Amino acid sequence: MTTLSGPFHRLFAASATANLADGLVLVGVPLLALRTTREPILISGIQAVFTLPWLLFALQAGALADRRGRRGLLVGAATLRGIVLALAGAAALTGNLTLAAIYLTVFVLGFGEVLFDTTSQSLVPAMVAREDLGRANGRLIGAQTVMNNFVGAPLAGVLVGLAGAAVLLGPAALYLIAAGLLAGLPQRYQPEARPPATMRADIAEGLQHLLQHPTLRSLGMLGAVLNLANAAYFGVIVLFVVGEGSPMGLPEVAFGALAAMLAAGSVTGSLLAARLEARFGPRRTLLTGVAGSSLLMVTPLVTTAVAPIAAMAFLLGLASVLVNVVVVSSRQRIVPGSLLGRVNASFRLLVMGAMPLGAAVGGAIASATDLRVTFATAVALQLLALLALHRPITDAALCPVDDPEEAPTTTAGATR
Repeated sequence: MTTLSGPFHRLFAASATANLADGLVLVGVPLLALRTTREPILISGIQAVFTLPWLLFALQAGALADRRGRRGLLVGAATLRGIVLALAGAAALTGNLTLAAIYLTVFVLGFGEVLFDTTSQSLVPAMVAREDLGRANGRLIGAQTVMNNFVGAPLAGVLVGLAGAAVLLGPAALYLIAAGLLAGLPQRYQPEARPPATMRADIAEGLQHLLQHPTLRSLGMLGAVLNLANAAYFGVIVLFVVGEGSPMGLPEVAFGALAAMLAAGSVTGSLLAARLEARFGPRRTLLTGVAGSSLLMVTPLVTTAVAPIAAMAFLLGLASVLVNVVVVSSRQRIVPGSLLGRVNASFRLLVMGAMPLGAAVGGAIASATDLRVTFATAVALQLLALLALHRPITDAALCPVDDPEEAPTTTAGATR
C-alpha cells in the first residue's frame, strides 16, 4: 500500500467541499420551495428535474471526459454550479425566486453533477496506484456521505431558518472554492490522444465496450436491478416507519435518526472497504455485500421493533458502500483509460435510470396491495439478479493483472 498522491488529496478536498454544497442544496432547495408551493407533485418534481440530466447528458459527458482535459471539465462543472446558485441566491434576496427559477437552477446543477462525477471517477486511476483504488474510492465515498448527510443536511435546515438566500449563496461559494482547488491540479491529467471522431461514434464505442464485456455487463445489469429494488423499497419505507397509522408508529424525528444510522453505516463501510477487498477478494466482498443487504431487507417483514430496524439501517449502509467501492474500483481497473469516461457514463446511465422506475413500481405495488409486498418484491428481485448474474463476476475479471491499456483487444469480449 503506497501513500496517496498530493493531487489526489487536492481532488479529495475539492470533492468534500462540493459534496457539502450538494448536501445543502438537496435538502435546502425543497425547503425553500415550500415557501412557494405545498403541492406534492411540484415539490417531488424538484428531485425529478435534478436527476433528469443523468438520462439526457450522461453519455455526452462521458465522451467529453475522454476527449477534453479532465481538469478543465471539473473546474468548469464546479464553476457553473457556483454561478447558477449565486444568481438564484440573488433572486431570493430580492424576492424574485419563482418555482420555475428553482426548477431551472436544479436542472443546471444536475447537469454539473453529471459532468463532475463522470470526470472525477475517470481521473482517479491516473492519480493513485492500482492497488490503492479501493482505499481512494472509499475515502471519496466516505466524504460524500459525511458531507451530504451529517453536515450538509442539518446545516441546510439552519440556513433556511436564518435566511432563505443563505442556502443558495453558501453552496455557491463552496462550489467556487472547489473550482479553485481543482484549478491547482497538474495539467498532465489528460485523456489519451485519439483520432478524430464524432460524439455519436465515441458514445457508441463506450456503450459497445460495456455491453460486450461479460463482467462489466453483469455488473451493470446487477446494479440496475439493485437500484430499481432499492428505489422501490426506500421510496415507501417512510410510510412503514412514520405516523400513528404506520406499522412502527414513530414520529418524524425517528425517521431522521434511522437515516443517520444508514449514513453511519456508510461511513464505516467506506473505512473498511479496501481492507475487506484485500483480505477476501473483490468477488467475495461484492457478492457477500449484495446477498447480505438483500437478507437484511427482510427485517420489516418479521418485526416492527425499533432496535432491529435501526441495526438493519446501519448494516445496509455498510454493505451498500462495500458494494459501491468494489464496483467503482473494479471498473477503473478493467476499463482502458481512453474509454473510462464513456464506460462510466454508460454504466451510470443504466443504473441510475432504473431508480425512477423502481420508485414508481414500488409505490404502485404498495398502493394496490401492502407495504410488505413491496419489501418482499424488492428482496426477491435482488436475490434473483444475484443468482442470474454472478458467474462472470470473478476475482480475475474484477482485478486483472494486466494494465487494461495494454490488454489484448479480444480479452473478455472487449472492443478495444
